[in-house]
Amino acid sequence: MIDNLFEFLHTILPALHIVAGIALIIKMVIIFRTKGFDVPAVFVSFFRIYSKSEQSMTNNIARQQYMRMNNYINYYLYTWILITIIILLVFQNY
Repeated sequence: MIDNLFEFLHTILPALHIVAGIALIIKMVIIFRTKGFDVPAVFVSFFRIYSKSEQSMTNNIARQQYMRMNNYINYYLYTWILITIIILLVFQNY
């Protein structure tokens, strides 16, 4: 059962890489749109998860959407990195 899961993840890994690249581009566009051309803000945003209380404290709808999208993209990228590391350890020839 777990072998089938690893095999499935191994076969869809290139698609996950493409989605991660698209997520990175979307993340940069969102940050550049919200904060201007601020490259350090892109780097720092990978380590920032906004809580529900922080999201609800702001009255700016665009800022709330930025916080929500940043969290979703970070969750996906963290999961993608974890899956990639697991697959590399299991298949070691990828």
